[in-house]
Amino acid sequence: MDFLQLLAFGYLLYGVVGLFGFQKIPEAHRNKPWTKSYIRWQAVSWVLTALPLLVYSFYFSSGQCMVSFGKRIGLLLLLFVPAILFEVILSRKFSRLLKGEKEREKTEGQ
Repeated sequence: MDFLQLLAFGYLLYGVVGLFGFQKIPEAHRNKPWTKSYIRWQAVSWVLTALPLLVYSFYFSSGQCMVSFGKRIGLLLLLFVPAILFEVILSRKFSRLLKGEKEREKTEGQ
């Protein structure tokens, strides 16, 4: 088993465990009304990160596919596009929620 497969299985395991609510999250995101949703969506993000690594490592670990290194890197980046887009959307959503909550606390404190 090569490094990418081990890394992918680690990400997949962390994502599956995160789906059950066991995940380390930043202090700023704890004890909020949307924390449970944040943890679950982060878990989905970890699973989406693991899938391209699994596909790539199993496809090229057999040794049957002879593709240049540049094409391999291009394929890996192409496989990661959905995970990257998902993470950007998720990050913006929860940053907006956190910012809105901080502004609400600021106005209530005055």
